Amino acid sequence: MQKYYKVEMDRTLKLTTRAVWLVLALPPAAMSVHWYLSRNRPGEAPRPFAIAGVALLVAAIAYFTRCLAPRGFALNDIELVVDRALRPVKIPLSPVTEVRRLEDGEIKGTLRTMGASGFYGHYGWFWNSKLGKFRLYSGRFKDLVLLRADRTVFVLGPEDPEGFIADLRALTRR
Repeated sequence: MQKYYKVEMDRTLKLTTRAVWLVLALPPAAMSVHWYLSRNRPGEAPRPFAIAGVALLVAAIAYFTRCLAPRGFALNDIELVVDRALRPVKIPLSPVTEVRRLEDGEIKGTLRTMGASGFYGHYGWFWNSKLGKFRLYSGRFKDLVLLRADRTVFVLGPEDPEGFIADLRALTRR
C-alpha cells in the first residue's frame, strides 16, 4: 500500500512567503536602481558583478528553502517519507509508539531552534514546554498530527489529518 498526503500552505504562510520574497528582492533591486542612476559617475555606482552576486545569493536562499520545504507525506508498509525536493526524511514505522491529533494549544509557545518557518513551510527542529524538542514538517500551525517514534517526536501537517492518522495507526498496529 502506498498513500500520499499533500502539504498545502495556509493563507498566513502564503502571505509571509510573499513578504519574505519582497524583503529578499529589495537589496538587488535597490543596488540595480542605484547603479542605473549613478552609472555616469565613476566610482559611485555598485559594480554589476556585486549586484549579480547579491541576486545569486537571494536566489540560492529561496531555492534551498523551497527545496527543503515539505510537499507531502508518502506512507507505505515500512516507512513514512516526508516528501521534499532535497533530502526527504524517512521515518520507519516499526518504532512508532504514538500517533494522535495534536491539540492546537499544544503548539502555542513554540520556538524554532533550527529550521524555517514562514518561507514556503514550517520545518526543522522546534521546541516548546508541552512537547519538548520535536521535528515539524507542515504548511500550517493548525490540524497537526503528532507521531512519536522512539525518543523523537514529529509534528506533521498533512491535508487530511484524520485519514492520515487512520492509515498510520493501521500500519503501526501490525
